[in-house]
Amino acid sequence: MDNKQSLTYWKSKAESNPTIKASKVSDRNDFSDYDRDFILKYTTKNTTILDLAAGTGITLNKYYDKVKHITAVEKFSQFSDFIVKAPKVTVINSDIVDFIPDSTYDVILMFGVTHYFNKEESAFLYKKYKKFLNNNGKMIIKHQFGVKEDVTVEGYSEELKCNYYSQYRQIDSEVELLKSLGFTAVDYTDIYPKECNRWENTHFYAIVASL
Repeated sequence: MDNKQSLTYWKSKAESNPTIKASKVSDRNDFSDYDRDFILKYTTKNTTILDLAAGTGITLNKYYDKVKHITAVEKFSQFSDFIVKAPKVTVINSDIVDFIPDSTYDVILMFGVTHYFNKEESAFLYKKYKKFLNNNGKMIIKHQFGVKEDVTVEGYSEELKCNYYSQYRQIDSEVELLKSLGFTAVDYTDIYPKECNRWENTHFYAIVASL
């Protein structure tokens, strides 16, 4: 899989005395208040959520008490140790490629996830987890996307000082990919203020894909 370099990067972060902000590439990328507010637009007190690659729960911990239940799937236990301990939250340490849910959900979250996978791998994940959405359920995907074209970062990163992989696919092409997999309504939102977008060729969007 193309995301092996990314997994090595995150494994290193997990094993390096992490803080709750460790699941962000940089402290400047902590937009968890915006993420919380966006998620709550699509939830009620009766909503069940599957949070894939939940990280340290930096966002989850801010809204878990406003929904019915959250299943948080996170590969690295060093990250998930920061997730709030509460009856409404179930933490499962697993790779999302391998994890098989035992129930269905109203909302499935992939925040900062699928840009670490190439297009084919992302399609696999979208198709796999679509089967675990309830009727009228929504899959919400948020990360950076290419503005005019796909932008792939592969190899040594000067900023991160390590090998790294991310594929920021062009936003309209990602929308079409989701539609081709059977989502009937796919919309995207400019989720953050302008100053949160550091690069000219990529932009943060949140995609809401509905059944």
